[in-house]
Amino acid sequence: MQPSRKAFLTLFKKSKMNGENLIELTKELIFQATHFNVPYIKQVYANNLLIVKVEKNGVVETMNKKQLVGFVQSNSDANVKPFSTKAEFHYAVCDGNMGMVVMTRDLELNGKSDPKFFTLIWEYSSGRWQLVKESYLVLK
Repeated sequence: MQPSRKAFLTLFKKSKMNGENLIELTKELIFQATHFNVPYIKQVYANNLLIVKVEKNGVVETMNKKQLVGFVQSNSDANVKPFSTKAEFHYAVCDGNMGMVVMTRDLELNGKSDPKFFTLIWEYSSGRWQLVKESYLVLK
């Protein structure tokens, strides 16, 4: 169940956070991203975003915010069925204005299991929490 919009906005702008709060913020991120909410994506991801994907064979690909917004927008425009929101949270910590969440997600693309191991780095900047770095390892 997703937190209410008001509860999310309170967390989003709350300067003092803990690991549990970051997990709640990440759950909202997962829900909005998997439902291709472009305005949300533009707001929650930092302008200097870097996403690093590591394939099982070691090949590395990167993505910036402009590329991510384009991907989400294209899925939204095509009315793509939302991706799975399944997530298992392994660790979350917040130290001042920085936080980290470690989780496993199974995106279940096209009805097939597609597990990935994620590390997300959050930063409190410009009066809100923003995702600045994301890395994931393809597990299958």
